[in-house]
Amino acid sequence: MIRRLIGGTLAVLLLTTGGALPAEATPRNPFVTRDGSTLEVGGKPFRFAGTNIYWLGLDENVGGIDYPTFFRIRDALDTAKTMGLTVVRSHMLASSGHPKTILPATTGPLNEEAFRTVDYAIAYAGKLGLRLILPLTDNWAYYHGGHGDFTKPHGLPDSAFYTDPRVIADYQRYAKRVMHRKNPLTGKRYADDPTILAWELGNELEGMTPEWITANASQFREWAPRQLIAAGRRFDIDPDTLAADAVDIVDVHYYPPTAAKVAADAATVAAAGKVYVAGEYASTAAGPELLDPLVPNRQVSGMMSWSLFGHADDHGFVQHDDGFTFHYPGDDSRMTASVQAQTDYARALGSKPWTPSSTPLLTSVTKRAALNVLAWRGAAGATGYRVQKARTPLGPWTAAHSGLLTDNQTPWTDAATRGDAWYRVVTADGRTSLPRTTYGAVDSAPVTGPPAAPTLVAPAPDGPLTFTWDPATGAGLYSLAVSRNADLSDPVISVSGLETTSYTPAAGLEPGTTYHWRVTAINGKGSTASAVGTFTTRALPTEPVTIDDFEDYPTSAELTAAYVRNPGGGAVTLTLAPGQGQAMQLDADPRGPGYAGVTRTFPAKDLWGQKGLRLTLQRPTGRTAVSVQFVAGGAYWEYTLPDDASGTVTIPFDAFRQPPWAPSGPLDLRDVTQLSFYTGGSEPARLVVDDVIAYP
Repeated sequence: MIRRLIGGTLAVLLLTTGGALPAEATPRNPFVTRDGSTLEVGGKPFRFAGTNIYWLGLDENVGGIDYPTFFRIRDALDTAKTMGLTVVRSHMLASSGHPKTILPATTGPLNEEAFRTVDYAIAYAGKLGLRLILPLTDNWAYYHGGHGDFTKPHGLPDSAFYTDPRVIADYQRYAKRVMHRKNPLTGKRYADDPTILAWELGNELEGMTPEWITANASQFREWAPRQLIAAGRRFDIDPDTLAADAVDIVDVHYYPPTAAKVAADAATVAAAGKVYVAGEYASTAAGPELLDPLVPNRQVSGMMSWSLFGHADDHGFVQHDDGFTFHYPGDDSRMTASVQAQTDYARALGSKPWTPSSTPLLTSVTKRAALNVLAWRGAAGATGYRVQKARTPLGPWTAAHSGLLTDNQTPWTDAATRGDAWYRVVTADGRTSLPRTTYGAVDSAPVTGPPAAPTLVAPAPDGPLTFTWDPATGAGLYSLAVSRNADLSDPVISVSGLETTSYTPAAGLEPGTTYHWRVTAINGKGSTASAVGTFTTRALPTEPVTIDDFEDYPTSAELTAAYVRNPGGGAVTLTLAPGQGQAMQLDADPRGPGYAGVTRTFPAKDLWGQKGLRLTLQRPTGRTAVSVQFVAGGAYWEYTLPDDASGTVTIPFDAFRQPPWAPSGPLDLRDVTQLSFYTGGSEPARLVVDDVIAYP
């Protein structure tokens, strides 16, 4: 029980989510400590899989900058625990410069309203047994503010954050006030709460000096002596953090990560007597290739993916378009594999299975075109949902559909039920929502009879096809049928329950083939079919397309200007070399970062229907990996050549895969805009590339 009144609404919410909050560090909830280059809890080694949930204090993804609801905080933290993730990194205390942040103005008071979500997140994380790493500012001027908010009041550039005594004093004053704040939900100061594993000097701070690191880390350690101090930057190790006695954890970020790079950095950090944590890595890279080799590596204390989002307050998931957002259990096969890999890694490190107690919530039960439409708020840890219907709130309950629905299929329209009904939503593991009914619901698009017939808009003749049609008056849903036969028998596409006037199938149709298609409009009073449309897909090409034959570069300097070195990789020198006319010679040194490569960007080339890439290649034997990469429709595709591949090399397009660090996307060969060549390994290499074509 909670021993004191902590504010009615918060107290009720906390009590209804599973009992009292921890009041102090106990044998079951001790502080995380450091022993040289390792972490310990209760005298035992502590290693973790974790993630970033940056928005727990203030969010930018809900129609503006606002505080997340307590439901969203609980849901995201419950999801992390479901996956076995035991540490969460959050920017909720990197909060300055906006009226809704903790520190709206450097010289002003702290914003108590902004602490409500922070207090709640810390308290609820502690209740779940999760740990937090909390940056205190940010290198970047995102919506929640950054270190520039401390320099601007003094009329100084951002770089003065690390040098000006007034700015440093303002930053330290803010940190002290935060650390010594008493959380009304736990009764503890933040500095006395074992839920907070570490205070991070800031997110990806690029200008730290040895003096600045030492001064702030030492001061923060004095103010929060039982918690740890972390520091780091993007992409590589900040060597000044290794030499700072008061820094416990060195944080490195990876876009993309590799097991070899993580292991090398962890060894460097451990050799300096510090704890190594990958504070951010691209979640798209989470997989056995990255994580399995790290399981036995005790120098890797923590791996934290970027970044987890949970359910929205009304239905579905909160979306964040940075390419590395993930939801549980996954929106597509690639995300699902990433989520599973993170879970497997957590289990391999010893985290235990856990099932949350939250249930779905029917947020809306309405009518449209005399059809019943349901929306529900998802439940953490749910892998799918069953909608059940009944004539009374007491049942008996029957299935309203076959199989499982996902969070991405709500709102959901019941095309089978005519008239009013009661509904409830049940998770795949049996957690059940309260029932709601359509009785008394106002129809948002009332109808008195069947809908009008849809008007078809012919699809483009080449893939990927998108079928479109004009809206039909009175329609609530649509179905689509596509067949080689004029009578639409034996359809190759048959899909129903479509709520929009377009549909893109997962796979393209056969080229050079005539198809017939029809769309049927549906409402609660009946259905009406369109006329049957006919189209013929584009025939396969018979001629190759030249990507680059390297004949149009007068000098090596112009070749170098066209093929730009990846700045995150090793050194590359390009020269024109003899070939079939002339070729590109690439002298690359992947040592250090583990890769080196170049990229050419060009006006879009249409390679639809081509079978693959063919090129001439001279390469060394040994431990040098060679990869070919291209961008199509904005999505990256990559293939690593076999060790013995040389001479004329042929790579079918279906052999290319999306790199683990890149966002997902379809293979749209109508829009190819980049070509790259990469080497990897531990030694320099020389490649000679010529006559790159797409072959039919």
